[in-house]
Amino acid sequence: MSNFMKLVQNEAQKLYKKKSFFIAYAIMAIMAIAAAIIINQTVLRENMGATDYVNLILGLDGFGSIFVLIAIIFTASIVTIEHQLGTIKFLLIRAHSRSTILASKYVTLILYIIALMLFTAIIALVMGVLLLDTSNLSMTLVLKNIGNTLLYTTVYATLMFMFGVLTRSMGATIGIGLVLNFTEGIFVMLLSRYEWAKYTLFLNTNLSAYSNGGAPMEGMTIGFSSIMIVLYMALFLAISFTVFNKRDI
Repeated sequence: MSNFMKLVQNEAQKLYKKKSFFIAYAIMAIMAIAAAIIINQTVLRENMGATDYVNLILGLDGFGSIFVLIAIIFTASIVTIEHQLGTIKFLLIRAHSRSTILASKYVTLILYIIALMLFTAIIALVMGVLLLDTSNLSMTLVLKNIGNTLLYTTVYATLMFMFGVLTRSMGATIGIGLVLNFTEGIFVMLLSRYEWAKYTLFLNTNLSAYSNGGAPMEGMTIGFSSIMIVLYMALFLAISFTVFNKRDI
């Protein structure tokens, strides 16, 4: 376990050395602060309290979708950069299995997503308390939105992790991720008329659809969607590890 954690620390240090690591944090902080100030200084203040503001920043229906875009870029980077620089061979000659090396990259990626989301949540909560009405602040609703966005982003990151392993190309992985992200809504709308669509990935990833007692399709439940998400993520990871272990480097 200690050797594995050292690998995770090594991957994290690689991220820290990139300017883009801090740019992502800066983007989320500036966005959260600017949004709070704008709301506080305009008529939006009358209709938007701290809870609404925090959910705007963190929810998938608001700026929370930016987490997905950041995750796509960082996933492509952490998986493919070793191939492009030719340093993947140096990793593999060490006393670690290929599965262990790939697992350390995946764990580092998930920890990065969690850290970025928690950082943004803290900034948003502080700004909401300082500048907006907190009389109806609901931490339950806030935590639910954070959980939904974190799960959705993790699913996307896992999918991009697989594409990164398959293509070994940062550009291709980012391109695939952006196309899927921007066309997902269209596919969901077109496929939702078919009964079998409830077994597709993107009809199950946004659990916020169940928040008000609704469902993406008739007969679907949050338990069903949770099972589908677990199965898809297991499939993506199984493909990733199988290909990475068998491929010639």
